[in-house]
Amino acid sequence: MALLRRVAAWVRSVGRRARHDAVRTWRVLSDPGARPAVLYALALAAAGASFLLFLAGDGGSPDGVEFGLLLGSFGTVLYMSLRQAGSAPRRGR
Repeated sequence: MALLRRVAAWVRSVGRRARHDAVRTWRVLSDPGARPAVLYALALAAAGASFLLFLAGDGGSPDGVEFGLLLGSFGTVLYMSLRQAGSAPRRGR
């Protein structure tokens, strides 16, 4: 019976930890200060995944998934660059 109580307590603690981790993750993803770092990390991960898929492939031309990952990476970096270009302070005004 004690073992059953310990297992039930462990299962409850896992649920609480998962909920706590989900709240912390959402807080980081929705923070405007951390958004550029998260999006650049996403772009880097997409480009890296495309490269690894290309290396793991047959060595021919890239397929649609690899090309889509590269376009997604490029689009993310372009979006962040355009977004940050409008927020730079003006000189001499």
